[in-house]
Amino acid sequence: MRLTLESDGDIVSLIRSAEAESIVVVVVQPSANALWTALARAAIPPLAIERAPGCRVNAVFAEEGACDADVDAAAEFLDCARSTTGQIIDVRPPALG
Repeated sequence: MRLTLESDGDIVSLIRSAEAESIVVVVVQPSANALWTALARAAIPPLAIERAPGCRVNAVFAEEGACDADVDAAAEFLDCARSTTGQIIDVRPPALG
């Protein structure tokens, strides 16, 4: 299950209310509020422990300008990686070159 977290949203409530075998939270354009972003990142591993073993919890943090295809690929990878939980993938914009 792919969930999108809005900027400054409550990641804990979002994950706790979801019912699925696999949850991938996609955070698009992390908040300008550095504290919120740090708290959202820090919440993933303990929530993965809390929801185990019946559910895997992972996240994709997409920076502004990141390609949608790259975000989708990261989310799909985490959703299909059956032995992976509590992980975060950062997706950055393509390098200028």
